[in-house]
Amino acid sequence: MKIVADGLTKTFREKTALKEISLTVPQGAVFGLVGPNGAGKTTLIKIIMGLLQPTRGSVLIGGQPVHQDHRIKARVGYLADYQRYYPGFKVKDMYRLYRETYQKWSPERFEELRQVFNLPENAQVKHLSKGMHTQLSIILNLALKPELLVLDEPTAGLDPVIRRQFLSILMDEVAENGTTVFISTHHLHELERVCDHLAIVHEGRLIKSESLEDLKKKVRKIQAAFAGPLPAEVLQKPGVLNVEQTGRVYSITVEEGLDELAAELRQFQPLFLDFVDISLEEIFIHRMGGEGYGFKQILAP
Repeated sequence: MKIVADGLTKTFREKTALKEISLTVPQGAVFGLVGPNGAGKTTLIKIIMGLLQPTRGSVLIGGQPVHQDHRIKARVGYLADYQRYYPGFKVKDMYRLYRETYQKWSPERFEELRQVFNLPENAQVKHLSKGMHTQLSIILNLALKPELLVLDEPTAGLDPVIRRQFLSILMDEVAENGTTVFISTHHLHELERVCDHLAIVHEGRLIKSESLEDLKKKVRKIQAAFAGPLPAEVLQKPGVLNVEQTGRVYSITVEEGLDELAAELRQFQPLFLDFVDISLEEIFIHRMGGEGYGFKQILAP
């Protein structure tokens, strides 16, 4: 299912949480949403899910207005950071509730995933750890066979092994069923593994939305060593995001003008000069630093 958000603005009393956000999530995409705490990510997700009304703007899911056609929600899975279920229910009671509520419910998929995560069917919801609670949410939402899966910090509380297992299951879901995934997380290394599109929000504004492939093509690093120091003006060219020097070796992060800068650097007869791909976290640190980001808020440990 395709998501189209147009001009979304949300105001709470005197605070504007979202400011004219427009974005498109293509059918079958794995679309990542990132930004510091308080940037507006959860507000945006709740509007997309129809849980909040925007002050202005609209959201279409599968071509239908989400706030007018509530049948859409039966085709959407939603996993929040900590979802509340009936505390007195057992895991098997949640199974029965979902089976009776959702037409596309898959008992086979539920049982398959329950065994993968080794979640006891007689365990009471109120006795589940945060990680087990998250696993239950994952199982319930994937057993819905959703056309769209909206995930808000889905790996919170999961240990690294279970987190990796979940991401693998998520990619299988996309490959086998063409499920559209809209995911918000602080774990940028996880997004790099699974996402093909990315949006960045800061202070309620959308400041970047593009394919991960294009973003990584635009931002690269030149590593080069020279017998002597480089002139400062060479390192202050437009498009240079960051320069680090260790002895004779320079690491120069560039967003634009990569080939031109490399040609100029070669005039200084480098001892070596290489192009290096960089991680999504490095791109954020260098590219988004000018937006006043608090990176300690963005990057998960």
